[in-house]
Amino acid sequence: MTQILDITLPILVIVLLGFFYSRAVKPELAGVNRMTIDLLLPILIFTSMSSKGFDPRAALLFCFAVVLHIGATGILALPLAKVSGAGARAFLPCAMFTNVGPIGIPLIVLAYGAQGLPLAVVLLVVSNILHFTLGAGIMSGRIDWRMLYANPLVWATLLGLGFAQGGLHLPLWLDRPLAMISAVIVPLMLLSLGARLSSSQVRDASAGLRGAVLAAAVRLVACFAILWLLPLSGLERGAFILYACLPSAMFNFMLADKFNVAPNRVASIVIMGHVASLALLPLGLWLAL
Repeated sequence: MTQILDITLPILVIVLLGFFYSRAVKPELAGVNRMTIDLLLPILIFTSMSSKGFDPRAALLFCFAVVLHIGATGILALPLAKVSGAGARAFLPCAMFTNVGPIGIPLIVLAYGAQGLPLAVVLLVVSNILHFTLGAGIMSGRIDWRMLYANPLVWATLLGLGFAQGGLHLPLWLDRPLAMISAVIVPLMLLSLGARLSSSQVRDASAGLRGAVLAAAVRLVACFAILWLLPLSGLERGAFILYACLPSAMFNFMLADKFNVAPNRVASIVIMGHVASLALLPLGLWLAL
């Protein structure tokens, strides 16, 4: 229990700092959030993928497990869409795609240290690629492949893998500032998450809670079914379990708002999922550790 609290409380403290600061000051965060997605996250992905400790061949099975989990979750969630009260186009992405960036990366790094960062980044990249193609396609009714090749996260991944496989190194004058930026991204994402929650309004709370619980249950069922099929062990197994316990991604609300797919219901599922994660994440840590 002490180990679990040592991991979850720092995340909660930083999120609350962002929450109460945003409530009091109401800062303009649109520019910061855009910079995080367009610049800071790609830097984190590049530095993690290009590190000496990352072996892309060893991560292939883990990548396959993540893709399989997203697909299996969508299939299991489909018959529950009506029960969720949100409809299939709104509920399926909420079940399939979790908040890997602001919560998943800090959680896995705090649980497993620096050696967990490459796997957390793999989760982020795979999840985001599928989220902005398959997830956006479910909500909009069509898949826009331009969102794949125009995504800076994809190019940062390819560049980082190229450096890792080619044994290339950045000069020290460039490597150090990138490492410094990577060190501040995780707490910055948690602060931004707290600020985002502070400006959210919970509507259709009962439907949101029902959808969040159903989504979490489906993700866990899919997780342990895949672990029964695939030989994941050690750090990979623990990171995979933590990934399945994360709440729905904030991007789900942004996509629902963009495509006008029950945005209030999706917002409620996302917010209630983050509230429920206060109980679910300690359980996930216990199962993972």
